[in-house]
Amino acid sequence: MGKVWLVGAGPGDLGLFTQRGKGILSRADVILYDRLVNPGILMWARAGAKFIDAGKTPQGTKMEQGEIHRLLVKYARYGGKVVRLKGGDPFVFGRGGEEAEILAKAKVPFEVVPGVTAGIAGPGYAGIPVTQRGMSTEVDFRIGSRAEGSVSGKTWLGYMSVDGLEDFLLKALDHGFTRKTPAALVASGTCSNQRVVVATVGTLARVAKKARMRPPAVVVIGAVVSLRKKLAWWEGRPLAGKRIILTASESLKRGWREEMEDQGAEVWEIPMTRTEALPPQKSWKEKIVNANWLVFTSAAGVRAFPGVVWDLRKIAHCQIAVVGKSTAEVLQSIGLQPDWVGGGPGSRELAKGWPRWAKGRILHLTGDAGSGEMVELFRKKGFSAERLVIYQNSGTGSIPQPVRKALSESGADWVVFASGTAAKRFRKAVPKWAREPKVVVIGPATARAARQAGWRVRAVAHEPSASGVLNAILRRS
Repeated sequence: MGKVWLVGAGPGDLGLFTQRGKGILSRADVILYDRLVNPGILMWARAGAKFIDAGKTPQGTKMEQGEIHRLLVKYARYGGKVVRLKGGDPFVFGRGGEEAEILAKAKVPFEVVPGVTAGIAGPGYAGIPVTQRGMSTEVDFRIGSRAEGSVSGKTWLGYMSVDGLEDFLLKALDHGFTRKTPAALVASGTCSNQRVVVATVGTLARVAKKARMRPPAVVVIGAVVSLRKKLAWWEGRPLAGKRIILTASESLKRGWREEMEDQGAEVWEIPMTRTEALPPQKSWKEKIVNANWLVFTSAAGVRAFPGVVWDLRKIAHCQIAVVGKSTAEVLQSIGLQPDWVGGGPGSRELAKGWPRWAKGRILHLTGDAGSGEMVELFRKKGFSAERLVIYQNSGTGSIPQPVRKALSESGADWVVFASGTAAKRFRKAVPKWAREPKVVVIGPATARAARQAGWRVRAVAHEPSASGVLNAILRRS
C-alpha cells in the first residue's frame, strides 16, 4: 500500500508553497494537479513522476470528482506515493475533505499538508488585513453566492480563545448555533504537542477545562467537527507527537527528515558537524594506484571521492568495499559498484566480517575524525592496510539561544547521533534538559562514544541509513 498526500499549493506565488509540500512533491510518483496550481511548482517534482491534469473550470469539468477519487485509490494501492496538489488549502473549498473521506473508507493512508488560502493571501497582498483590532473581529468564508442562510451551513473559527472560551461559545448561541452543535478545541495545532478535544457548544468549555487545554488554540464550531471521527489522520502515525533531533551533517542525513516526518515525527535539524572534501595531494595518487581494495565506511567519504580521483579508469584494478547498504547506494549514485558490502555498521564490524577471499592491499578512505582502529584490526589480521584522510569534519557553530532555551525547557523524545564527535559536541551545546531525549546511534562505535559523553543510548541502528535509524526508533517507541 502506498500513500496519498493532500497538498495545498498556495494561492500562486511560488514563495508561498510550503517546505513540507515541496519535499513531498520531490518524492511523488504520481501527481494529480488542479488548474489553479502555478505550473512553476511542478518543476520541483522528480524526474519520471506521472502528471495527471485533474483541473476543473467554471464552465465545465475536465475530470469528474469520482474519477479523481478512483485514481487516488488506484495509484496508492499500486504502492505509489501520490500527491493530490490543490490550489490554496485542500480543506478550504478544495474538496479535500471529500477526498479524505474516500481514502479513509478505502483504508488508504493519507496526510494533509495545509497551504496558504487565497482568502487570506489575496487581501494580504493587496494591503487588506482580514482582521483588524477595532474594525473586524470575525471572518466568514463563503464560496460564490452559495452557503446562504442559517448557521447550519457555516463554520465558526475562534483564535486565541482558551481563556475566553465560555464567552465565545455564548456568542455562538446568540448567532443561532445550538448547545448540541459539534465543537472542538485544537491546541498547538500541527506541532508535536498538538491536543484536540471534541464536544458540543454546550459542553466544550467544561471538557476543555478538565483536559487542561492551553493556548495557542483555535475553536471550531459547526457540523464539520463531526468529520473528525472518520478523518483524523495525524494521531494514527507511529511517531505522532514525538520530537526528533537530527545532529548529522548535511552529507549524511539526506532523506532522513522525510522518512521520520512520514511517520508523524516533528524533526529539528541541528547538525553538529560539517564535512568538507580536502584538496587532493600528490601522494594520494600513488597510494590509490597501489591499492587492491578501496574501503568506505561513510557516505561522506564516498561523496568526497570524485574530487580525489582524476580518472575513474585509474581505479579499474581496485575492488571496492563499503560498510553497509546505504553507503553502497551512495557509491552507486556516483557511478561505482561495490564488490563487497559489509553486514553491519561501524569500522570495527567491517574489519571483523572481512571475507577470506578478499586479499591484497587495503586503503581506507575516511575523514579526519576517525581513530584508525579499523586499519589496526586489518594489520593484526596480516593485511597491508593504510588510512587516507580525504575529508575533514568541523563544527557548525553554536546553537541559537532561542533553540537552546526551547530544548532545555521542553526537551525532545529522541536525538540521532551519526558520529561520536556529534554526541560530544551536542552534550556541550545543551548540557541541561528538562526532559532528556532518548538516544539512537548509527553503530556500535558511535554508541561507545555517546556513552562516554554522558548519553544513555537506547537504540543502535542496524545500518547507517534513514530506514535503519527509523526502524531502531520504532522498535523502542
